[in-house]
Amino acid sequence: MKGSILSILLMTMSISFDMLARNTAAAAAAQQAVPPPPAIFVIGDGFLDVGNNNDLTGGEIGDPPRANHPPYGCDFPGARPTGRFSNGYNMADFIAQALGFPMSPPAYRSLPSPSPTKMEGFTGVNYASADAGIRASTNGNMTIPVDVQVMNFAETRAQLKALLGGRKPLNQFLSKSLFLLGAGTMDLLPQCNFYLQPNGDNTAEVQRLMEFYGASLTKLHGLGARKFGIINVGLLGCAPFARERSDGCDDSLNKLAGEFNAALETLLSDLGTKLHHFRYTLADLYGFTNATVANPSASGFSNVESACCPGPCAPGAPMFGGACDNTMGYFFWDEGYISEQAAKLASAAFYNGKAFAKPVNIRQLIAIKG
Repeated sequence: MKGSILSILLMTMSISFDMLARNTAAAAAAQQAVPPPPAIFVIGDGFLDVGNNNDLTGGEIGDPPRANHPPYGCDFPGARPTGRFSNGYNMADFIAQALGFPMSPPAYRSLPSPSPTKMEGFTGVNYASADAGIRASTNGNMTIPVDVQVMNFAETRAQLKALLGGRKPLNQFLSKSLFLLGAGTMDLLPQCNFYLQPNGDNTAEVQRLMEFYGASLTKLHGLGARKFGIINVGLLGCAPFARERSDGCDDSLNKLAGEFNAALETLLSDLGTKLHHFRYTLADLYGFTNATVANPSASGFSNVESACCPGPCAPGAPMFGGACDNTMGYFFWDEGYISEQAAKLASAAFYNGKAFAKPVNIRQLIAIKG
């Protein structure tokens, strides 16, 4: 009799644990199953650019900055340079893939004009331009600054309104879409922004940059954007270009980047209070880079100091030895931009992690209704 009771108890416990495990797995699956946004619109600099600089008029390679030549793209499907400042995909691609898209939406300047011409297959537009600044004057107008990128989105919006059949369906479409932004790096480099005071107090300039950035974000909100993924500025002073001029990381550059990021966090909090349904994720590229540089092996990197493709990273610069063989082991692809592997890990942290995304991660942002 006791044996029968014990058997029944054990069977009941087994069923209970099995049901608990299934319910837990189902809950986890439900948490992960976030319907993708209808589109992604990307604004920013070379961390997100997928080819908008390719046909900008200019002189030699690097003026304006272009990545439409080898060894850029050596790990991209087909081993072809696309204009991404990477050996393969960048953060715009990996975040898009996490949301269910094949890769970043196409570069604005690669599309027919006017664009889009149909909604079938439309996944958004990427307006980002390598070396672009928040200030229009940054980098001497060689690239497409953030405010002009916002104007380009306004043109796309006008086409979408016609294709979707009016303001109401357009607003619904845009309110569910992700607006991914990442800018500010070039604005913090004295050689690119003549308003900076080298080795001086740049508090006033950081606040001025926030005014410009805030104006662009407010403009996007007025055009219908509601969900913003904002990537802050990385650990500038530890990039290869900065290390070349210092014995190790450039602490002054890192300090300036930290000041910019703190001001950006305050700006986003203020906009969240002032603007109706302004939702955002602040993706902490600075913190992610800092953690990786402090413990590279934990993320599988063997080199977090040098560029895999040093110098100008161009076929006409054999004196630099070309690109490294182990692209997976390098955090930095060239002198300023991160590798495909670094972009992949950072994007995963921003999309589904807790340590480097706040107040919510990108997955949670997309899941917000209303």
